[in-house]
Amino acid sequence: MSAGASIRRERGESVRGLLLAAALFTATAASAQTFTNPIVPETSADPSIVLYNGSYYYASSAGDLGINVRKSATLTGVGSAPAVKVWTAPATGLYSQQVWAPELQLINGHWYIYFAAADSNNANHRMYVLESTTLDPQGAYTFKGQLRPTTDKWAIDGAVIQKDDGSLYFVWSGWPGDTDGQQNLYIAAMSNPYTISGDRVLISQPTFAWEGRGMTLNEGPQPLRLGGKYGIIFSASGSWTRDYNLGLLTNTDGNLLNPKSWMKTGPVLRQNGDVYGVGHPTFTKSADGTESWIAYHAKRLSTDGWGDRSVRAQKFYVDSAGSLNLGVARSVSIAQPKPSGEGGAPASANVVDGNGWGSSFEGVGRSGSWTISSPTAATSNTLGTGWANLFRGNPNLETVAASADVRWIATGTSSTTPKFGIYGTYKDQNNYVAAFLDKKFGVLATYAVIGGTAKGWQNSTLPVGFSWTVAHNLRIERSWSGNYKFYLDGALQQTRALDNVFGMMGLVTEDTQADYTNVTMDSVQGWGDPAYDWSENGMYEIRGPGELVAWQFGAGWKSLWKKAAPTTGNYTVESGARLLAQGTTAFPKYGIYGCFQNGSNYMTVWLDPKNSLLATHAVGGGVDLGWQNTALSGLTFTSTHTLKVVRSGSTFTVYVDGVQKQSRSVGLTGCQTGVVAEDAQAEYTNYRVY
Repeated sequence: MSAGASIRRERGESVRGLLLAAALFTATAASAQTFTNPIVPETSADPSIVLYNGSYYYASSAGDLGINVRKSATLTGVGSAPAVKVWTAPATGLYSQQVWAPELQLINGHWYIYFAAADSNNANHRMYVLESTTLDPQGAYTFKGQLRPTTDKWAIDGAVIQKDDGSLYFVWSGWPGDTDGQQNLYIAAMSNPYTISGDRVLISQPTFAWEGRGMTLNEGPQPLRLGGKYGIIFSASGSWTRDYNLGLLTNTDGNLLNPKSWMKTGPVLRQNGDVYGVGHPTFTKSADGTESWIAYHAKRLSTDGWGDRSVRAQKFYVDSAGSLNLGVARSVSIAQPKPSGEGGAPASANVVDGNGWGSSFEGVGRSGSWTISSPTAATSNTLGTGWANLFRGNPNLETVAASADVRWIATGTSSTTPKFGIYGTYKDQNNYVAAFLDKKFGVLATYAVIGGTAKGWQNSTLPVGFSWTVAHNLRIERSWSGNYKFYLDGALQQTRALDNVFGMMGLVTEDTQADYTNVTMDSVQGWGDPAYDWSENGMYEIRGPGELVAWQFGAGWKSLWKKAAPTTGNYTVESGARLLAQGTTAFPKYGIYGCFQNGSNYMTVWLDPKNSLLATHAVGGGVDLGWQNTALSGLTFTSTHTLKVVRSGSTFTVYVDGVQKQSRSVGLTGCQTGVVAEDAQAEYTNYRVY
């Protein structure tokens, strides 16, 4: 080999060495600006993390016998920071053991740690509070005592909401009675950060299917400001199960002690891929204060248990309308950008913008040219081949109706199939369901890809005289059972049986400019609390505006109402009703409210499968007007039967399958309607009021 060849080889190796070093430096720099979950290893749970004076403080239980506080310069480093034990439980007594879920909060110039504790008996769990003697979260604390409402029942997972006017409220999870079996959320006013000044007020109890898997449970309430509104994120279902998930209560008018002022939606974060049992969050900011971050615990295994939990973190968003988007639970295998300002990390790209519009969390990004007017309106400006996409909304909802008013503007010449429409749900390129208006062929066209398999196109001819110059409503309803319904201007056009896809909604066009307004995602589809007195309860799966399933066994009425304004006029309410299963009480039954005015004035209609009866019951002016029963010999309760109530003034006439069975006179006004069941699982279909 010549000297020249040797020199060239050495130079080549030198260049390759420099390139390799540069590549390693780049990879190292990139990895230094990312992290993977968990931020606190197993076994860890119930995080409480606060950013204060440039440091993160993480409070946790010290082996159920005390409380630790860690201090870290970074959010992702809280798990490796040294622990300082700020409080040790006494050797004996009512708060000597089972120290759970300490919550660290800065209120009026003092640090407070709220925690649940008991003796050796779980039934004795109550909420207690420590007050700091300095402004050091790792400093000394004074035990202030129990937070005791007038109704002193089992209590855990407490936290304080401080309103803009300085008033304080305590929210926690508790039993309705003295035995385990269900956990509700309660709130009470406070006279200071360590004293409850009144009785507890029930603001949430498990109502929907996602709140009752493994156990009917609401716990871990965490206050969160949603723009100008007050919100509470809470955990639901059995904490040991894969189905543990997060729900949201949003206060609608600033009255925190009025149960009717809280609106429930969910799930807002749930199992995703290899992330199970998502629950008990805490909310903080990036080091530079520009990003919002959630930390929560989740399970590694899909099997029941608590031993595989660890604390994870990810970025989240609140749009200009106060709508929360937590995204999807991120796998431990996915590298995420570190919080902005952490170790010099730059701000990461936002998935969605300040109006809540943007890319999907797991699939394609925003594409095409869009003009965004508000959280509920956007315009596509894109012509040409290929789909232009814009996404928004909570990707965790189990049942949802995606809706938009759509108006054609212009069609291009590039595509053979120009169209515009919406995604009913979009997870990624392998899982989505969409509906389009196709001007060229005059059809409503639906298309789906499930699990990577194309499910094909289905077309419905548009109505005669359909106008393209006005807006039309497109609506896609998705149920937990995987049934999709496609509506145009309120009229059902198609029904498709497709596996359930969890994802965002979206707007989509091809070679078409179109205007979108009144864009919504509705998870409750008109169901909820009545205007007065009682609250939704029981375990209901909402499948659509006129379809739902009652799932809960046991004594006691389980009710869900249509949220239309109370009416004094005449009307008819009817629904298909089918028994799925019955419990072991003396009178399992299921039915509808002919009228619900309040807890002292209502009329109900029931099917009683155990005794083969149609039963009606009424209360007027607080007086029990009794039951009236009609035999239904030969009726097959496991088949669907139509219950109908016709109200004419004070007369309520009851029909089963079109045959009149009873008529009752009850002086009721301001009526709402709904469904009700006791110790029976039942399916309701084609529910309507007219």
